[in-house]
Amino acid sequence: PDAYLDEMQELLETRQGVAVSKSSVWRALMRSGYTMKKLTRDALERNEMKRALYREKCGYEYTPEQLVFVDESSFDRQTSIRGKAWAISGHRAVRNTFFVRGRRYSLLPALSLSGVLVAKVVEGSFTSHRFHEFISHLLDHMQPFPLPNSVIIMDNARIHKKPEILEMIHDRGMRVLFLPPYSPDYNPIELAFSSIKAYVRRHGELGRQDVDQKADDTYVYLHLYDAAFSITDRHTLGYFHHCRYI
Repeated sequence: PDAYLDEMQELLETRQGVAVSKSSVWRALMRSGYTMKKLTRDALERNEMKRALYREKCGYEYTPEQLVFVDESSFDRQTSIRGKAWAISGHRAVRNTFFVRGRRYSLLPALSLSGVLVAKVVEGSFTSHRFHEFISHLLDHMQPFPLPNSVIIMDNARIHKKPEILEMIHDRGMRVLFLPPYSPDYNPIELAFSSIKAYVRRHGELGRQDVDQKADDTYVYLHLYDAAFSITDRHTLGYFHHCRYI
């Protein structure tokens, strides 16, 4: 599906003995209903059996109201750069920006069907200790199973599988479930991160020079918290539906 027009043209000639122009190939594709789209890449490493078992477990054992998704994403000066801009026809759209990413921040939210329950922003990455503190705080905003917000779902990152973290979740009466490997399409929080980064591009400038020159970066923290909590139940309903939990 990702073949170029000239590659299709060559295949037609070598395999079918048909010599056509690239424009003829393009017109034939259009007539057949094909259009060029952004390619969605699915990992070859996926295990479809594990994915099917996960879907079955979620469908039979849990309700959407019980699920709470946890994951982190990084932000830096590049995050706030908009990819498109207006310019006079025939001229390039140019804006001076930093190419050095500067300080990096990590946002770790917990996403439920009702929105973001809690979120934490740190400079750098989340260590095991920071993640343990976050989960402990999150559990204060959850409920014992089988009540709503009682099942934590995470990917298979090593930091998520520390025995002391899993023990803490179970001791508090909640459950934990791990996504099948290479399955971000089952994680609604990935869609939330897309919306959060769009919020950052629209409403703030993480690329401001003072973010890297001043010790006080309170602005960055407040802005990322605002972005995280801009996600409401109106958004999450669509995310859960897109990932087939509803």
